[in-house]
Amino acid sequence: MPQPLKKILDCFFLLRIPLLAPVWTIFILGWITGTEQLLPGGRFTSPVDSASFIHLWIVLIGFSLIVASIYVVNQIVDIENDRINHKLFLLPHGFVSVTTAWVLAIICACSGFLIASCYNYMLIALFAASLLLGICYNLPPCTLKNHAWGGVVANALGHGMLTFLTGWYCAKYPAAPSIAFVNIGLISSIAPALANGAVFLATTIPDAAGDRSTGKMTFCVRFGPAITARTSAVLCIGACVSSYFMENHFWVMALPSLISLIFFLYFAYSLKQEIAFSAFKWPVFLLSASVALFIPEYGILILITFFGSKLYYKWRFGIDYPTFKAK
Repeated sequence: MPQPLKKILDCFFLLRIPLLAPVWTIFILGWITGTEQLLPGGRFTSPVDSASFIHLWIVLIGFSLIVASIYVVNQIVDIENDRINHKLFLLPHGFVSVTTAWVLAIICACSGFLIASCYNYMLIALFAASLLLGICYNLPPCTLKNHAWGGVVANALGHGMLTFLTGWYCAKYPAAPSIAFVNIGLISSIAPALANGAVFLATTIPDAAGDRSTGKMTFCVRFGPAITARTSAVLCIGACVSSYFMENHFWVMALPSLISLIFFLYFAYSLKQEIAFSAFKWPVFLLSASVALFIPEYGILILITFFGSKLYYKWRFGIDYPTFKAK
């Protein structure tokens, strides 16, 4: 393969394409629960204005660029930690330079805001809040990811609440917000916020040794795997209960949460590390499958993302990623 094309692919996957998929899922979940007349089958079966579907994909692209910018900054900050944990090889092994990574992060952020500016101040504000939280998560003086509760709260608010609300408001655009309007969105966003908190806690357990060696004070490093597993189960229970208060189509969140609870409870009981992988991978898959019932095109996008990423990581690094297997 020509070297320039190889570099382009490396920069593309530096955006952490496989991890954008869960963000897409929560964003589209927000759009689904904000669209009353939506039926399974999406635009093929629903009496919903086609413009709403167009807005969904355009805003999703813009928001993805904001999140991708945050992911790149996270990798820049975590180079040493990723080297120890033997993951995310692009920066630790010099496939992409740190300078290039910073330029890519800035371009993504600016492009995302350019798309938001085509809409209104509400979407600009949601994009800005997400980017600001990402900065606080990764960079001093806050560096929330290095604090036990900071990492949990940031992921619950960022990947859960703000991502959901951006998708939810996209379904309402160009409605002017009121107190009642905001309350409906906030109540609906509680379930994805708690679910993301639960999943994030499970992800900290396999990386605990590497995080400890680099001084990263994650929830698992501070409280241990037992408390981490039980706390994640409690958050999953909260997600199950609060999903019943979502504005429309609550079962899209409730059913995957209920099934996922089995993994979290078993993990809290057994404390087997291989179950930790099931606890943070299968819920994402189940929710994505549930969302794809309403947006069939999204199911195709997920398959392309999954198998395309698999081919890239196998070709570039000889590893099987992404995968549902415990590592």
